[in-house]
Parts: sequence; structure tokens; C-alpha cells
Amino acid sequence: MPNTLSDSAPARSVTSAEQHLLGISLEDYFHVGAFRDLISRNRWRRFEPRLEQATTATLDLLDAAGVKATFFTLGWVAEHMPELLRAVAERGHEVANSGFSHRGVNELGPDELRDELLRGHEAIALATGYEPRGTRIPDWLRESELWALDVVAGLGYAYDASFRPLGMDCHSEPARRFPFTHIAGDRSLEVFPVPTARVGGVLVPIGGGNWFRQLPEGMLIHAVDQWQRESGVPFSMYAQSWELDPAQPRITAASWLTAVRHYRNLGRTERLLRRFLSQRQFVGYARFLELPLVPHGGSAAVPARERLSGMLTDATQSATGAGGQVPVTIVVPCFNEAETLPYLLKTLEGVSSDLRDRYRLSYVFVDDGSADATWSVMQSLLGDRVDVQTVRHAGNQGIAHAILTGIAAAQDEFVCSIDADCTYDPRQLAALLPPLEAGADLVTASPYHPEGHVRHVPAWRLMLSRGLSQMYSWRLRSDLHTYTSCFRAYRRSRFVGLTLAHRGFLGIAETLVRSVLGGAAVVEVPATLEVRLLGHSKLRVFPVIMGHLRLLREMRQWGTGTARAAMQLTEPAQREALS
Repeated sequence: MPNTLSDSAPARSVTSAEQHLLGISLEDYFHVGAFRDLISRNRWRRFEPRLEQATTATLDLLDAAGVKATFFTLGWVAEHMPELLRAVAERGHEVANSGFSHRGVNELGPDELRDELLRGHEAIALATGYEPRGTRIPDWLRESELWALDVVAGLGYAYDASFRPLGMDCHSEPARRFPFTHIAGDRSLEVFPVPTARVGGVLVPIGGGNWFRQLPEGMLIHAVDQWQRESGVPFSMYAQSWELDPAQPRITAASWLTAVRHYRNLGRTERLLRRFLSQRQFVGYARFLELPLVPHGGSAAVPARERLSGMLTDATQSATGAGGQVPVTIVVPCFNEAETLPYLLKTLEGVSSDLRDRYRLSYVFVDDGSADATWSVMQSLLGDRVDVQTVRHAGNQGIAHAILTGIAAAQDEFVCSIDADCTYDPRQLAALLPPLEAGADLVTASPYHPEGHVRHVPAWRLMLSRGLSQMYSWRLRSDLHTYTSCFRAYRRSRFVGLTLAHRGFLGIAETLVRSVLGGAAVVEVPATLEVRLLGHSKLRVFPVIMGHLRLLREMRQWGTGTARAAMQLTEPAQREALS
């Protein structure tokens, strides 16, 4: 990797407002910074990608307007969707660098920013065949973060479009609201700030994105017109590709404020873009600066991206029957989970890969009388898999009954049940299976174990679940910490044919209580519980509370006495599997 990028050709002076600038941030709905606390980068592969269709819609819109724009993209996108970037370039648009993994300067130092840009640059150049000439750093730059421009200039880029003045920024240097030249040693960088309006003494961005969608439309149009009259410099407009995809899956775990920021007025973006493109002449940044294309010196050949059809990895299929593997059936109860199934299947792809050296996995998906498209989606994605059974209840029977249906359908002695919403990461099966091999009858995941963790779960739900589990422990005089987890491993011969008084969420607790009172070897393994990201919880708070209180009363008829768990696993190897 070179220490700097190719030297920039001299750029023309930014003095004309006859042409305006358009930049499209090429990112998917799960990349955005607003969801960073909920969606870690190592989970991006699990989401259903929608960037291709959003980008195609954007390209068609630009073609209709006769506009060639600049697409700022992540190196991660370039690595996973190189053909998409080639399509953008082949349709005459510039592709510029937005780093590799959507990391802003709030989490990067100068050296780390430099590495992010270089890694993104190389991935983009390999995908398109051309060297990126400009940058846009994710999450934007504030005035106190303009040190990042030294890094950008030092790498030899010609321009940057990362600076978004906000609030009291540029108070001492008002000229920085407008395009300026940044000098770093012997290099110069043309900087295009996001346009702003001064409202009550503070700066409000009016260049696009969230501000386009949130501000009253009349106020926004007036502010843009005023900018053009008063500044005499190009108007730099931007949009994010996911803003042209109103049908994107909703991250239901997002806070109210985050949901407003991300989803409100999504339908307005396309209309505003069409309006502005019909009234003004827009070009991309490199075209405006008259920068020549610089071919990349290396090969543009990169691996094609993975497709949705490869969900439960072929490696699992090819390993069937291999010596030394322990056969395991994974039961997945589903009720109105059409939206989450693609995410779940991509997650299970990683699980199959992680466990294939030790375990031969097969699956039973149980549609528990869903009212949405769960069954048809299930058949579409899994209907031709030899390692998958699909079972359908005529009506909703409840999650505990769905798990028992899956256990009955399983062919293996070791059976695991997982949550379709991935609130427990299925990779944690690596911690549940060894105790089963060691002789346990039931292994249950426990976020309330001293070694367990809970992330982003609403406080009310956490208090409810933890409180109910504690009541069961007191009633049973047990040292188990969690009774409400569906994430478990079972010895099939002990549970096939089990009859429960309660078939829904209560049946999950009932199964564990009956196991303890019946003398089964129960193992509790610390686990991590996370908030549901897609779809909606089926939990109904008041009925569940009343049901558990009723179940606690019923337990008096089942037996009393001290019931201790057989094992409490906290060994380092088990804890490492949970990270």
C-alpha cells in the first residue's frame, strides 16, 4: 500500500454558482451511524441487503434528470458489492471514498483515520478500476474536528465534502461556511461544507439528509434560495441511498428520537431531489473541479458477493455424514416472523460455519400459525434444503408448544431451540452443546447469571423477566437465575411427548420447573440477551405477569423441596464463546 495516493491535478477555482454539486452517500439502512449502538459492524452480513435496489432507483432518477453525481461509498460496500460500484461508474458517475467501515472521527485518531481511508480507497479502486479523488468522512466533521482535513490532504486527495457546520460553528471564521481551500504542508484540499442557514444566531444545515426531511418544506426551499442569492457559490446537495428506499425493514429497537431521525418523511427525499434537479444544474465534485480520471494500476477482479440463496452454508450440507461430528437439530419456532427470517438465515449461515468441525446441524422451522407471510417466505428460502424440515400449525399454539413440535420432528438426540428474532445470538450454541454431551438433560441460557449480560433491553422488560425468574428461584429454592429463556438445548428422549399445562410463554418457564422438580440434570450457562432489532415482540405484559403468578400457585401441586441445578458453567472457554 503506498504512503500517499496519486497527486491531484490542479483544481479549478470555486467561484461559480452556475453549477451545483450533488453527492450520494452509498450506504444501506443498517450501516447508518444512528443505529451504531444497536447494530455492530460484525453483524452487517446478517441483514437483508437493499442497497442494490436503492442504488438502482437513484441511478434511474439521475438518468431521468440528465445528472452525473458523485457517489461516496464505503470500502465495505466495495468489497461485498463490487459489481454495484462498477455499475455506478459505468453509468458515468464518480465514485469517491467514505472510508471502509463507517467510522467517524469521534472514534478515530489521525493514524486510524488514515488507515480507514487507505483501506477504503484500495477496495473502491479495485471495484471500479479508478482511483477515488475525494472523500466524505462518515458522521460529518464539526469545526473542532477539522484536523481530519490534514489527514485527507496528506493522502493526496483533491477535495473533501465532510464538513457540516452546526450551531455556533464558524462563529469566529464565518468564511468557513462556504467552500474554501485547506492547506496542509505543501498540499491543498478543496473543501465543500454542507450549506447552512442562520436561524436565531445558530447554523442549521440545509444541504440534504435528515435536515431535508425534518425541516418544513417551505422553510427549506426559502433557505436554499436565500443561500444561492447571498453566497454566490455552488450549493452542495446530498442524499443517502437508503433515503430512496421507504420500504426498508424497520429497526424496531431504535429509540423514539432515532426512529424520527431515520424514518420520518422518507417519502419526501425523492420528491425534493426531483424538484431541485429540475430547477438547477448539478454535477459531481470531480466533474466540477475538472479532475481527470486516474486508472487504478492493479487488477479490478474481486470475489462476487454472497447471495441470499446461500443461507445455511453449503459447508453444512457437504459435511453431512462426515466422521466425528455430533448430529444436532436446531428448532426455530416462528410466529409472524416474515420480516426477520432473512436476517435469521444469514446469522445461521455463520453458526453452521463456526460449528461444522464438531457438529452436523439440521433444522426444524415451525410456523406457529402465522398470520403474515412467514410460511411462504419459509418455503421460498428453505423449501429445497435437504437439511431443513418445515412444519406448520393450523393455528397459533404458543411458543412452548411450537418447540415441542420441533423436538418431536427432530431425528437427533441433541435438540436446541433458538429465538427467531436472534435476541440470543445463535453463535452461543457453542456454549450450550458441550454440557449436553457431558450428560445434561437440559441446558438453558441465562443472561441473569453472574457471568451473563444484557444489552439494550428496555428496563421495564428486564425488570419483569428478572423479577419473575427470581420468584421461581425462591419458590423452588433453586440457584438457577433465568426461567424465561427460550434459548436451550435438550436431550430429546427426556422431552419428546412432554405435556404442558401452558403452551405459550408460560410453557417456557413450566418446562424448566418440571425438569428441576422431576430430577433432570439441568445446566445453566451464562449468555448475552440483546434487544430485538427487527419485527415486534409478541409479549403481552399484563397477561404474562398474571399467567406467571398463576403458574407459581400451580407449582404447589407439583412438589416442593430444594431443587439445585446440576452444574453452573463459568469456565473461560465457555465465557469466550459468548463474546
